[in-house]
Amino acid sequence: MSNPPRLFLTRLVPLFTARGGYRAAMSSPAFLFTSTDRVLYRGALGRPRPRVFGAAVCYGALEGALRLSLSDGSQWDAPAVRLPPGVAHQICVERGPVLCYLIEPEFVDWGGPCPSGPFQPEHLPERAWRQALADLCEADLRGWRDAGREPDAELDRLVLGRPLPRRTLDARVAGVVERVRADPAIAWLAADAGAFCGLSASRFMHVFKDEVGGGWRAFRAWKRARGLLDCVHSGESLTQLALALGYPDASHFSHAIRQVTGLRPSDIITGSRRLGVWQQTRDLP
Repeated sequence: MSNPPRLFLTRLVPLFTARGGYRAAMSSPAFLFTSTDRVLYRGALGRPRPRVFGAAVCYGALEGALRLSLSDGSQWDAPAVRLPPGVAHQICVERGPVLCYLIEPEFVDWGGPCPSGPFQPEHLPERAWRQALADLCEADLRGWRDAGREPDAELDRLVLGRPLPRRTLDARVAGVVERVRADPAIAWLAADAGAFCGLSASRFMHVFKDEVGGGWRAFRAWKRARGLLDCVHSGESLTQLALALGYPDASHFSHAIRQVTGLRPSDIITGSRRLGVWQQTRDLP
């Protein structure tokens, strides 16, 4: 059994580390945790335009209620709402900070269709649930590390009441998924991915969609855009970030990020200056 990832806390700007673990870029009540399979953001919502995540999302209003509107005109007003991947939506909050919890779907066993719509936390009363989310901090990460507990499972338990079970993908598709997760900027077309796992491009796209639940192009576009979250404190210019994440230029980068998040990358970076960021990466041998 591998040792639990180490927890690094530092006020230095760069987030990346050769040895892996966690790192905090700065101390702030606003909070961002990223791992390969989860993203948890707690803080101001801003004014996002319609967005389409490639991950399942759970929103929670820490005060009051939130309103989630779909492209078909339907909307929900509730303290907590969840959506499956690939659903265009717009979110606004009555007041106060919001929780946004992203769950990467490729290795999650939902036990049926991915849940959608308002939900009521079953493991805690609503007020206690909101308070637990508001109180989440560095000490929790340290405590989980010291106890050898997996942060993704603990965050599932905190937000959803239970850890989500994992599923096994076709080994060929799993290899491609892990390759893209390790390097979201990789410039693979379907033919490249198919060659990697011994399939034609058309057969690969068919098998990939059956296994993962979404298309290859959408998967690759989402992972590339998601890579921005690991770079919010890098100090690089938009052009540098665009090239590092595999975009041809800053214009394509800004357009892609805005389509996914509903926000301009410059606004995300500016809004992250007072954000406490923790990143989990795998320990290397």
